[in-house]
Amino acid sequence: MNDRRDSRIASVIVGMFSVLILMILAFIFLSSQQKKLNQEFNQLIDSSLTSYTDVQKDQILEMAGDAKNLGISLEFMMDAAGLSPEGQWMNHYLAELERDNPDYHLDYVSCSNWKETISGEEKREIYKQVLDGKMLILDIQDSPEDGTGYIFSAAQPLQKNGTVKGVLFSAYQMKKLGEEAGGHTPFKRIHSFIIEPDGSIVYSSNNHIKGTGNLFTSDIMNGIVNQYGAAIKTRIEKEDSFTALLSGYRKKYYISVMKVGVNDWSLVNYVCSPDIMLHSEYVFGMFFGTAFLLILLTIAGCFWIFLLFYIQKKKLQLESERYSVLSQFTDTLLYEYDYETDTIEFTSNARRKLFLEQLKTRGIVRLNRGVYLMHPEDWQNGDRLRWALLGSKPDEVRYCRIRLKGQSGEYRWFSCQYKILPGSANRKPRMVGKLEDITVQLGREEMLLNRANKDPLTGVYNRSGEEIIDGKLLLHCSGVFFMIDLDNFKEINDSCGHAAGDQVLARVAKAFDKLVGRDGIVARVGGDEFVIFIPDSWENQRIVDMAESIMKLMDRTMEEDYIVMQVSASIGIAVAPKDGSSYAELYSAADKAMYYIKQNDKKGFAFYKGEGKDQI
Repeated sequence: MNDRRDSRIASVIVGMFSVLILMILAFIFLSSQQKKLNQEFNQLIDSSLTSYTDVQKDQILEMAGDAKNLGISLEFMMDAAGLSPEGQWMNHYLAELERDNPDYHLDYVSCSNWKETISGEEKREIYKQVLDGKMLILDIQDSPEDGTGYIFSAAQPLQKNGTVKGVLFSAYQMKKLGEEAGGHTPFKRIHSFIIEPDGSIVYSSNNHIKGTGNLFTSDIMNGIVNQYGAAIKTRIEKEDSFTALLSGYRKKYYISVMKVGVNDWSLVNYVCSPDIMLHSEYVFGMFFGTAFLLILLTIAGCFWIFLLFYIQKKKLQLESERYSVLSQFTDTLLYEYDYETDTIEFTSNARRKLFLEQLKTRGIVRLNRGVYLMHPEDWQNGDRLRWALLGSKPDEVRYCRIRLKGQSGEYRWFSCQYKILPGSANRKPRMVGKLEDITVQLGREEMLLNRANKDPLTGVYNRSGEEIIDGKLLLHCSGVFFMIDLDNFKEINDSCGHAAGDQVLARVAKAFDKLVGRDGIVARVGGDEFVIFIPDSWENQRIVDMAESIMKLMDRTMEEDYIVMQVSASIGIAVAPKDGSSYAELYSAADKAMYYIKQNDKKGFAFYKGEGKDQI
């Protein structure tokens, strides 16, 4: 008793120690994951901020391009139309542009009156610079009306015949910088600046800028400039763009800098940690707490599941042994298909009959792996039910025939009976079925069917061809019917004997069968009478070509074992559905056309033209 109790205590201690080790390992793992999460989080913030800065740069360059293109368009218009920028048309044209684009403000100042028009030394200096042929981006500032956008100002020289005639001043009311990025950034607020190389602020998204107006000497960035200002300035001078992570006042600052490519300006965006919508520490805390709880629940659940599995394993092992033994005593192959996993499994005796790499195969339908075992025609043909996997209702036993690849690689016919086992919520969890090899049985049936339907002498259809042609007419509703009678065949039998006549018939039938191919039907309906049916809608010329081909076959048909015999034929032609929609109607029509040839020196062909009309 004491030994059993000590054993239980030892088991509990080992179990508790194992749980402790597992928790320590989990803590180590989660700690490493926290570092990795922080790195990925910082990369995400850097990437988002850089992308936002790039959108702002594209906006500025787009505005500069629009201003430049407007000036080029005006110069092209003046050159093409021979206009002078001093005319009244310029003011009217600019007024029309402003009317069509309310966000535009355009003004033209000519060289002849710029001193009277422009006041202020600063504006005069700008005008002089533009007169030298240089386009200037003047300013970017918040819209004074509602503060939701910004105004982009530019000055551009207008030339005619290589001479500067005046200056076009343009101002565009546009969306706020970065607004085109939409709500896809993970930030509540982004502080944006455009600065000169010396740090002077040209534009700011914050209307309440404190300090001197210089980014490197002010407290605009909450004091981090005092610590990192010189380093930021140095990097701006050396690099076209960069993104950095800075620390200050218990906060993290993400800063992105990118040169605009206009007026030596640089874009500066920074975000402090409180303005970030999601924090890695919060995500990790939730993840760690949830993971710890799940570990405890998993340990308890695993123990309970282990007991259940152990009991079920014993039962399943016994059932499997019985099932395996029984499957060895029959040639019937059993299989089971799982709809959820798309997996089929055969009994072990299937290896003796089927070409199987393994008894259990996944991806039968979804990955098209069933085609390696089933005949390709049966796999592609929907009415074969694709292993019967898509048909049948639960508890209904169904039957089909399919061709499967045998051990030697040839395809054999199998009968397949199957049944779907019902599941919950009308789902199809599993299907069970059996396969039996019926190749030999079908071979006997096909042999007997051929004996009944085929003419033993010629190998083509006998009068059973009538039913087959009627079936084709029901399916296609159109076709060409040839009635062929061999001329003077009785003379061949009388002069050379019936054996020679039989060989002529056999050779003629073989030639007909080869001529019409797989789609055509050839039948011997009398001693020396044949019919050919083509289930297709042919033009007259193609029908004539076929009739002439049949006549040429007659010219080449002779019997070498006897005296040379030349065979000819009289052919009557009827076309469905014009001359009839059944075998009987087409036969009657073609027979009348053929009789016309028989009365007119034989050896020829004629179309049926209706009652009273018996020539082509």
